[in-house]
Amino acid sequence: MLNLSVVPGVFIMGAIAANLTEFARGETGARLPQFSLGVTTLTLAVLSYTIVWFALLVCGIYSSDGEGFFAGMELLGVFLAGICLYALLPVSRLITAATQRWIYRLALPIILLSTYLVVSIAG
Repeated sequence: MLNLSVVPGVFIMGAIAANLTEFARGETGARLPQFSLGVTTLTLAVLSYTIVWFALLVCGIYSSDGEGFFAGMELLGVFLAGICLYALLPVSRLITAATQRWIYRLALPIILLSTYLVVSIAG
């Protein structure tokens, strides 16, 4: 069984992954046509998109190590629930350009903090 204290962090990682996927597919630019990013923010967004998948792998390995196979599968389910909820609800329409910039800037620290918490709690 997955430790319930890691669920919010993994759920947020899923929502951030969905948001960054919209950015990678160009949907953010279509929704916010005047949206522009600086080099640092763009680099953080791309780096976050790359690291989120590695962080999910690390979280899955560490959560399933002590608890068994199904804890890792539950973690993946919570991550997918975050992606699905972000995709199904009109969350992206409520996000302004300034908020979107801050999501890109804070995505990497949130992903790393969530991964650290999962690894430290499950390990």
